[in-house]
Amino acid sequence: MNYLILLAFLIYFAVLFSIGLVFYRQKTSEAGFILGNRSLNYWVTAISTQSSDMGSWLFLGLPAVVFTTGLFEIWTPIGLVIFMFLTWQFIAPRLRVATAHYRTLTLWSFFEKKFNDTSGYLSLLCALITIYFFTCYIAVGLVGLSTLFESAFGLNYHIGILVAVAVTVGYTIVGGFLAVAWCNLFQGLFLLCMILLVPISAYNHVGGMTAIINAAHHQNVSLSIFPSLSSTFWALIKLAGWGLGYFGMPHLLVNFMGINDARNIRKAKVVGIIWQIIVLSSAVAMGLIALAYFPLGLNHPQQIFSMMVEELFSPLVAGFALCGVLAATLSTITTQIIVGASSIAEDIYKRFVNPAVTSSQLVLVTQLSTLSIGILSIITAWNTSLSIYDLTQYAWTGLGGSFGPLVLLSLYGKNITARGAMTGLCLGAFITIFWPLTHISQDVGLVTAFIINFVSTIIVSRTSQKSFA
Repeated sequence: MNYLILLAFLIYFAVLFSIGLVFYRQKTSEAGFILGNRSLNYWVTAISTQSSDMGSWLFLGLPAVVFTTGLFEIWTPIGLVIFMFLTWQFIAPRLRVATAHYRTLTLWSFFEKKFNDTSGYLSLLCALITIYFFTCYIAVGLVGLSTLFESAFGLNYHIGILVAVAVTVGYTIVGGFLAVAWCNLFQGLFLLCMILLVPISAYNHVGGMTAIINAAHHQNVSLSIFPSLSSTFWALIKLAGWGLGYFGMPHLLVNFMGINDARNIRKAKVVGIIWQIIVLSSAVAMGLIALAYFPLGLNHPQQIFSMMVEELFSPLVAGFALCGVLAATLSTITTQIIVGASSIAEDIYKRFVNPAVTSSQLVLVTQLSTLSIGILSIITAWNTSLSIYDLTQYAWTGLGGSFGPLVLLSLYGKNITARGAMTGLCLGAFITIFWPLTHISQDVGLVTAFIINFVSTIIVSRTSQKSFA
């Protein structure tokens, strides 16, 4: 074990817990713990939203898939940028205004009031689907962190998972939403520096673009964004197959709900999209540069970043660079945990178990729920055989296909009923949960689930209105 790398990690952890402690006394109510009393400025909202999106996929998954399959994979980040812009433009302002109007702290309680569901079953269904897919999504982060700890310190895979959960759950419980958001600002800026540093250094090391082109030819990896005639169609599917998911990502949408003023969303959008373009471009570049950096190939392409870092930099600098993976992963996991725990506390416990619960009791329930989600994620990550990229896409497809249509219809639709919303939600979730059994690309799965969910919600809403007329 290199103790200078360990020192870098300990300094990084100390910064995160310090931020958590700063906000410890500010979570006096469930509104403060869950949504930070809607007090975030546009810088925090922008970077927190975007960094919550990336996860270990940014450093480990995306460079690996570019390294193994070629530049055609650039359609994934292109789709992400386009649809993230659309989300900032058309979802964020209306969602901030609407959730404040209905005085709701979670997306699901907003659906309940918007669609006039008096039974509570809509928010319950939303909460259960959220917990399922978040457990898978958080497991991705744990696998990524375990891979990082194994590479940096030689830790056993399972011990790495336990360490990752302890760190993540620890400062989330201490500080709540505000701590997570401000930590994400720090981590988003930190990972931006690291993901620029490594590919620039590696590019100079391999000798430039000619070496990359020669290596790609030698390894039979295409550098074309349209490697065949049929690829044009699949490029559009890939673009939509990832991009549509943004409309239904609870851990991103919650940041819009927490901004201090809807008028600041425009400024947050500019900052966020610039940040996203830079980090995604750097990740793609890293995968391409790796072709020349590792001309004989790699048995574990997910270790591209960590292997480059350890060879290019001194141990202390390498330690801080590896903390970039930590930053990307923790910023995603912590937001997902706080949203999942909020769903359990607000939409299950308060709605069905104890409607008279006090504010301080609800904060405690949220903290216990945070711990429970961490345990469920350990179980999922413990024996998973899926790659980081595949597991990320499965969870992404599930959340986007289940909730994306409802978010759009809640903000722009008319006469949508609770029955219609629940029908679409069930169909979207069912399709995405079992889609892997078809052995068809997950890109197609998200598009299919999204369309069926959207159309069925409208049809059932209209039929149920007529039946009650």
